[in-house]
Amino acid sequence: MKLRVFACRWPSILMLAGLTAGTAAAAPGDVVAGMICTVPDGWWSLDRERPQQPEPVKVLVVKPLTTGVPGAWVQPQRGKLSDQQLQLALERLTDCR
Repeated sequence: MKLRVFACRWPSILMLAGLTAGTAAAAPGDVVAGMICTVPDGWWSLDRERPQQPEPVKVLVVKPLTTGVPGAWVQPQRGKLSDQQLQLALERLTDCR
């Protein structure tokens, strides 16, 4: 099992600019392992016309980033990276179910 760490810290202003109306970032207590969430700016997208688009991910483990920011290990649900795990800040996850 390969683990790749991508610790991402986005200033709040950029995060707010990336969210659409009616979409709220996940709160630390709202996300648990096994949930499917959306990352609004999935940079691993395979669509060359839209290199950053909403991408679904499965939450594997909720664990803070090395910086102490609430985070989670996630696995993309489609594309070439669907067999990889990434660590993202919880504030980047939306529409968790």
